[in-house]
Amino acid sequence: MKFSQIAMATLLASGISFGAQAAVGNNGTVTFTGEVRDSPCDLAAGQDGSDIKVDFSQLSMSGLNSGRSVTKDFNIKLENCVMDKKTAEITFNSTNQIAGKNMLKTSGSATGLGIKINDITFGTALALTGLADDNNTLTYTAMVQKADDATAVTAGDFTSSANFVIAYK
Repeated sequence: MKFSQIAMATLLASGISFGAQAAVGNNGTVTFTGEVRDSPCDLAAGQDGSDIKVDFSQLSMSGLNSGRSVTKDFNIKLENCVMDKKTAEITFNSTNQIAGKNMLKTSGSATGLGIKINDITFGTALALTGLADDNNTLTYTAMVQKADDATAVTAGDFTSSANFVIAYK
């Protein structure tokens, strides 16, 4: 009888010990980053601000070769603006420009493509009108199309990039 009481006490003690170990759970680190800029607005983080991705998904090669273009809108969000009578302009730049065209060349296994942003001339500032205090959304339309009539689009993946700068005066 004493043996079974000792065994029971031992089992209970080890169960409590195992339960305490299981309660530890997960842990990790939260890192906070950012950058302070001399501007009247905050640039939104991630997809609508500092890291915009425009996904054209899967496109028809025959459609592009027949002259069709595909458009996708994207936004740049300016938040918590205090404009204080300031004006602004945006400039898109890229080292990926196709010579003599207002288009970006692509890299990847697909060839013959060009990407442009409607109403934007790369390297030329465009005035941003109507910016107000608080939040503003700038909407642009990207277009992928056949870059040159003489060159067929081939299948595969593609990518390209452009940078933008918003200057305030």
